[in-house]
Amino acid sequence: MRAFRLVVASSCLAAIPALAQKPRDISRLDPCKVLMPADLAATTKGKVSSTVGGGVGSAACLWVVDAPTGAGTYQLFLQKADLIETLFKVKTPAEKGTPVAGLWTEAYMQPPGTHGDQYILTVLNKGDMAIEVHGVNKDAVTALGRIAVSRLE
Repeated sequence: MRAFRLVVASSCLAAIPALAQKPRDISRLDPCKVLMPADLAATTKGKVSSTVGGGVGSAACLWVVDAPTGAGTYQLFLQKADLIETLFKVKTPAEKGTPVAGLWTEAYMQPPGTHGDQYILTVLNKGDMAIEVHGVNKDAVTALGRIAVSRLE
């Protein structure tokens, strides 16, 4: 019994630092370095004709892509976790979109029409940060989200 209590107590103590995680300082990140033109070109099978935004402390980067799977813009937004956590708490499951597995704490894809003509992938790493990837091709948006998350881990 004593060994069981020791295991339970140590597992509870190990969980405390995870709960007290300090949010990442997103002002030190450059969204145009989290995703780069080469990532967009490879993912969309297209050509990046321009990049707008970025720089350390910037909240967003936008790329214009000419691609056979859909020419248009793709954007990456870096956000504070508490903002997205609050939004997820007040949104219904339908408002959040379709769950996307395997990306941080939780992730949802909204189809075009809910907020314009683009897919929007919102990915939350609870207590740390969140990202949004917007774009015209669902598969490309998902793939770009996975690349961004892998670089931010």
